[in-house]
Amino acid sequence: MESLRSLLIDSLEKYGMPFPVDKRVCSGWARDLPKGGETIIFTSCMYQVEPVVPTLSKFSSMAGVLKGLSSLAKFVKPPKEELDRAYNILNNIINALRKRGINPGYLYEEEPYSGALLLEMGLLEEFTEHAKKVSKILEEHGIKRIITVDPHTHNALTRYGEFIDFKVEVINYLELVRPEKRVDEEFTIHDSCLYSRFLNLRDKYRDMVNESGVKLKEGFLLTGKETSTCCGGPIAGLDRELSEAIAKKRAENLNKLSKRLLVMCPICYVTLSPYFKGEVKDIAEVIL
Repeated sequence: MESLRSLLIDSLEKYGMPFPVDKRVCSGWARDLPKGGETIIFTSCMYQVEPVVPTLSKFSSMAGVLKGLSSLAKFVKPPKEELDRAYNILNNIINALRKRGINPGYLYEEEPYSGALLLEMGLLEEFTEHAKKVSKILEEHGIKRIITVDPHTHNALTRYGEFIDFKVEVINYLELVRPEKRVDEEFTIHDSCLYSRFLNLRDKYRDMVNESGVKLKEGFLLTGKETSTCCGGPIAGLDRELSEAIAKKRAENLNKLSKRLLVMCPICYVTLSPYFKGEVKDIAEVIL
């Protein structure tokens, strides 16, 4: 754990992320968003860089992944197809917000990382110090409201108030938009554990899915709030074999319901996609 902690802290200090990443990859999706403003979209580069993770499957632990990224940083980047997909998702979110009269700014390369990995690895002192740095950046830019786009970033930022004096409003895009497309297709759904069980957003996005016309195929034991299982992604840093076993089983069970799968988290997407025998789509690709 100590080696992992050192790697994380070193990378955050050098790159502003838990691993080396070209910040132009993070901001390349934004077309005409104003720089800064009182309300901003906050991506934490999650959708943009998460597709890199499968490339690193040969590393057996989170420490190995970070070391591998450090040595390959100049060469490893998300595949163009996956990066284009991530950019499309983020622009769909922006367009849906604008249709609701919300025009957020963006910090581009200055956008900080949320610190989600520190929180989820139990490095609470380090998470507190990182939260202070992020809070200072936001204060310097005069930001009063953050719109998040993924569950891990949203969870981290909404918990800042437990550790520091944090007065910025944090809201998720799912709380602000409505479906923009009429969809006459069948999907099953994999719920983000954070969104569904801890962040009280399950009804928000399910109402939107139903409103869009999507025909959800569900099973109580497979997609119920208290009975569905994790994708396996969050445990990959500690036990990759267990993570893959969970993902394979989860995908196999979901395949019994449909050949199309809806997700709303970039980690769930990259974790389940290799094992789901069919099409995996983010909710923002399908209904926005």
